[in-house]
Amino acid sequence: MENKALFLDFDGVLFNTIKEVYLVNRAQYKGIDVLSPIDSDEYKLYSKYKFLVYNIWMFTYYNPLIFDCKEESKIIERFKISLENRNRIEEEKFYADFLNIRYDLIKNHFDFWKNLEEPYDFFFFIKELYENKKENIIVVSKKNKSSIIERFESYEFNFDKDKIFADEILSKYSSKGEFIEEYMKEHNISSAIFVDDNINNLLSTENKTNIKNILALWGNTPPNSKGYNEKEAEEEIKNYFISR
Repeated sequence: MENKALFLDFDGVLFNTIKEVYLVNRAQYKGIDVLSPIDSDEYKLYSKYKFLVYNIWMFTYYNPLIFDCKEESKIIERFKISLENRNRIEEEKFYADFLNIRYDLIKNHFDFWKNLEEPYDFFFFIKELYENKKENIIVVSKKNKSSIIERFESYEFNFDKDKIFADEILSKYSSKGEFIEEYMKEHNISSAIFVDDNINNLLSTENKTNIKNILALWGNTPPNSKGYNEKEAEEEIKNYFISR
């Protein structure tokens, strides 16, 4: 029997996490309490260009462009310029602040945090696939592992923690694709599906003939992207595991 696997991103694939990301980043950048109400106009802008970010450190450059926005038309251009002039010290400081604020939010305001992130219908499809079919599913996310575990447990999803590869691991690789390729070799996986809502992550595996990429259009994708809606992705995955 062919050894198959399904690799899944977390943010924008299993859960809509924009509210949490917005509030944590706003607290880090502007010093506004995470429990303060969302500014609807600011949140709309924050969500609109979130597709630009696919690593936590990138918020170092994204946040000023959104929270201090004066010219929306310049956001994409200025973000690209920022990535060409990275400041590793500032990135490390931001990353530590970000995780501390998120940790404090989960620890001291768990019920509030729990309601910030909403599961997509796709999450419940994956939960059923894992629990009933026992398929080989691996989470590859730039989120920190403890947050993913907390979120799964809050929905009574008893997912194998050893199959969660989060920022603590992925930060050591140049891309998700590099990690996936190594993982498949080590575990003798012959083929895989990789679901992500950021095209940059999918590009890292696009030349692999044994990996099928699925761009999750229900997540944070640019306008007019070509990919799969939730039902289309579910059908693709069901058919993939059936055809062993």
